[in-house]
Amino acid sequence: MVLVAGGDGTLNRHLSLLAAAKLPVLIVPVGSGNDFAKANGIESIAHAARLWTSFLAGQRVIVQTDLGLIIATADDGAILPPRYFSCCANIGLDSDAARRANALPNWLKARAGYVFGALASMILYQPQNITVSAGEKQISELAWLLSISNTPTYGGGLKIAPQASITDGHLDITFVPRAPFNRLQLLRHLPKIFSGTHVTLPEIKIFASPRLLVQTPVPLPIHADAEYIGLTPCELTTAPKALSVLRF
Repeated sequence: MVLVAGGDGTLNRHLSLLAAAKLPVLIVPVGSGNDFAKANGIESIAHAARLWTSFLAGQRVIVQTDLGLIIATADDGAILPPRYFSCCANIGLDSDAARRANALPNWLKARAGYVFGALASMILYQPQNITVSAGEKQISELAWLLSISNTPTYGGGLKIAPQASITDGHLDITFVPRAPFNRLQLLRHLPKIFSGTHVTLPEIKIFASPRLLVQTPVPLPIHADAEYIGLTPCELTTAPKALSVLRF
């Protein structure tokens, strides 16, 4: 058993080693964002302690969960090695919000830091052209953001893809176009992400795919699990059953 005490960013930095080790992982959710732990039913340190006690007693539930895998581009244009992510990869306004949230003090970052970052990004970020290719499906237009989710939530509980599952072999794509959302409308709809009701807006493009390619006219930063990964263009795929997780 491997115990990981931290949040999604801590887990992200060790995913390659954890996936290669093929040992069960118990996540102790003490980070600023604990969305992968929550996707496995671990809501608190007390929950993790109960799972640890059960493991020692031989009573355990271990599930093979999916991870996302991303191949991004380095600042010098070189292709970076594949990198796992557990929750969500973000391009556009979401990535800009993650960058701003990471710059906040830890005490503030743990208390709705992503929301503060998102509010700043909504004021300052400029939409960019993004092309998404997933099998026969292709989208290419000016967009606010592109989120590629493995878990239903990210950013400390934001329900970006409430329909997502960590065991279905797919990534869930949320594409928010510039039209018809101006800056004020985007801000007005922001609260819907807390409940997941934004998925009912017909203008938002939502679909699932095991693989997609993302291209942009100018390189855009990519954040996954709130960690900087690299730049576009990038390719994302599902890594089915890549991580053994002790869970409820």
